[in-house]
Amino acid sequence: MRCKNRLISTALVFHRSKSFILSQRHDLFCRLSSSFIDQQPSANDVIFVAMSAGVDSSFVASEMSSKFKTVVGVYMENWTIPRTSTKERWQRGNKRLPSRIQSNPAKVQAYLEDQARRDKEMAQSAATCAEVDWNDVQTLGKYLNIPVIRISLERDYWTDVFWPMISGYEEGATPNADVTCNRNIKFGKLYDQVCRIATEKYAGRKWWLATGHYARIARHETTGRLALLQPVDASKDQSFYLSTIDRSRLHNLIFPLHEYNKKTVRQLAMERDLPTAYRPDSHGLCFVAPNPGAAAAKKAHQEGRKLPRSTGYAHFRDFLDEFLDPNPGNIVTVDGEVAGTHNGLWHATIGQRSGVTMAQHDPNLRGIWYVVDKRVARNEIVIARGNKNRWLFSTAMNCKDWVWMIEHDEIDDILNHSELPVQARWRPLQAKVPVKAVHVFPGGGGGGGGNHQITVEFENPEHGVTYGQTAVLYVGDRVIGGGIIEDRKLPPETFKMETNQRTMDETHL
Repeated sequence: MRCKNRLISTALVFHRSKSFILSQRHDLFCRLSSSFIDQQPSANDVIFVAMSAGVDSSFVASEMSSKFKTVVGVYMENWTIPRTSTKERWQRGNKRLPSRIQSNPAKVQAYLEDQARRDKEMAQSAATCAEVDWNDVQTLGKYLNIPVIRISLERDYWTDVFWPMISGYEEGATPNADVTCNRNIKFGKLYDQVCRIATEKYAGRKWWLATGHYARIARHETTGRLALLQPVDASKDQSFYLSTIDRSRLHNLIFPLHEYNKKTVRQLAMERDLPTAYRPDSHGLCFVAPNPGAAAAKKAHQEGRKLPRSTGYAHFRDFLDEFLDPNPGNIVTVDGEVAGTHNGLWHATIGQRSGVTMAQHDPNLRGIWYVVDKRVARNEIVIARGNKNRWLFSTAMNCKDWVWMIEHDEIDDILNHSELPVQARWRPLQAKVPVKAVHVFPGGGGGGGGNHQITVEFENPEHGVTYGQTAVLYVGDRVIGGGIIEDRKLPPETFKMETNQRTMDETHL
């Protein structure tokens, strides 16, 4: 009988005496229950601050410049392409009316007017979102009396983040570009550039890269090992987005916001009269929904008015439509009945409303229908009635490209500790759910990166597990690893459903 919360390796066999295992368990308990100590730069260290012009990174720059002598702001430029106008998109054949409004003339007219307004506002803007942000970063640098440098990583971003994201959506997945960007760009290529600059200009001095992430990196007071931890403000927890970065780089990273909540950061930024204090929080990719500049945000605040709606895209799928050609297919029920059509698999997300209106006079069709699957081979979106239907639940998920945020011997400890409370997330701020077992497959015992694979069994069937999403495992508030959901296992009642190749069968585990 499997012990509760036990993690099992199918790749390794452990032959250990009872006393050795008990000793290992005691050692692990001490590691988990003891406190962690924050990394503290020395007075002579060089602090590089990744500055996006948002209030969080601006506050970090302010904090660092008040405490350390050598602080350098670094602006990372990933996107300089302006929005394509609606007219151009239609002429190019990559634009069509959203299916949700096609049959409603009033909604069609409102949609076209809204698109025209957005196009006009974007055309009137003299700079792309990158230029607006860079101008604000320079203004803040002058205010804080620190130098700022601009590093273009646009080509790397397109290669390592953007096109993989577009390909994922085209194939029916739901990728998380922020997770990929953190791993490959911000704490990948940008980290490398900062390291080069530090070596060339500040040889012999310890350097750090500070960012505005709400997460914590701390050193265990007994083992001296670094850990990625959740912050004080659970509502802004960004440890999820950092779960796959190379752990060997933690020793040069600091996240000063881990002990603050967002409200306090905003208030302190205003009290310090930081030029960017009134900029609204960003939501997603800046080129999808760009923020107004610092001056416009401050003026709106002083005049007591709300900022106008974003000049970006009304829906993320509208942005995807610029890069993906239409790929029409059927929307079908779990019983195989055709209920409608779609323009591409990226127009739907598992667990969300389908947008299909069924005959409400029919008791078998009445209610709201949700997306429960995507059959890539058939180019079909599958829907079922109600958001608690059994088709939306999973008992396990298979993850690829798994990255451990713990050391090798700590993985062994976890595999031998039956009472360790392991929890999982596959959405950034969802409540963590209990895990019954983790199966580590050959190649999955390493860290850093690669094609490591694991299977996570849930304590109870869980809702909305989606192919392509990031999955993260936690022990308490510590991140122990992250990877990409490749497939899922359905509850026993659903095995009669015809599923695509991404749904595991009963024998997979």
